[in-house]
Amino acid sequence: MSVSICIFARNEEQRLPSCVGALGAAGLGDADKIHILINGCTDNTAAAARSLAEADARITAHELPVGDKANAWNDYAHRIADSSVETHVFMDGDITASEGAITALAEALRRSPEAYAAAALPAAGRSRRGWATLLLLNNYLSGNLYALSGAAVAAFRQRDLRLPFGAKGEDGLITYLLLTDLQGGSDDSHRDRIVIAEDATFEFDSLQANWRDFNLYRRRLRRYSERHFQKQVLYRLLKENGAAAMPETIYDIYTQEALASLRPRLDPVNYWFDVATLKRLRARQALSAASI
Repeated sequence: MSVSICIFARNEEQRLPSCVGALGAAGLGDADKIHILINGCTDNTAAAARSLAEADARITAHELPVGDKANAWNDYAHRIADSSVETHVFMDGDITASEGAITALAEALRRSPEAYAAAALPAAGRSRRGWATLLLLNNYLSGNLYALSGAAVAAFRQRDLRLPFGAKGEDGLITYLLLTDLQGGSDDSHRDRIVIAEDATFEFDSLQANWRDFNLYRRRLRRYSERHFQKQVLYRLLKENGAAAMPETIYDIYTQEALASLRPRLDPVNYWFDVATLKRLRARQALSAASI
């Protein structure tokens, strides 16, 4: 069974070699391909990816100028992906796939021909049990590691279905689309479109008590805040109007009316991040309205 692996790498010069190095044990075959999508990096990720590609003919490094994962996903799904490949594996450049994980994802899709996607489970992290339970009970994907069938990629292309530029949490949006059979709307009962590959797991480095990881955590909470408001507005739009209402860029959804209904969460962790996010979104919307 042919496999193509798409690795999203942004500022991952240190972790990328171990990510790629684990793929052999995970099930990468001699005829399979690896595509590293370097998007908007400010470190030496591009040089690390080129070095890996020089050492292994199966690897191709693609340099994208903008640091946007949704845009990188679109580029792979609509341009790079080989239409003859049976299994497309998507993963982040800061994780390590477990032994046999790639094989397990491909096998899960083979055993469930109606499935468009196979989800892997976390094997690391302080909240891994709750996280894994959420994925298992709801047939959700984690963007860290999952697979799409060749038929799924073909369906995205046939419908010209793309993720909005700037969208946060692309895994949740892809999950929603698959559970609605790529139609959008309110019927998200198509659970057979996503199968859980319980033998496919992944690991990642937990954050430590240092300045670098503190900044990573701060940026993560900022991103989660944007995702929180995005879900409220975007999913309402898609449930009411279907997948045809998917915006080209995520900021198109933040109309004055939509922003007026949003409020910060009151818990101490998220409140100030939500306040700052709403301030940025309202300023962007005002600037956009003034330029019309």
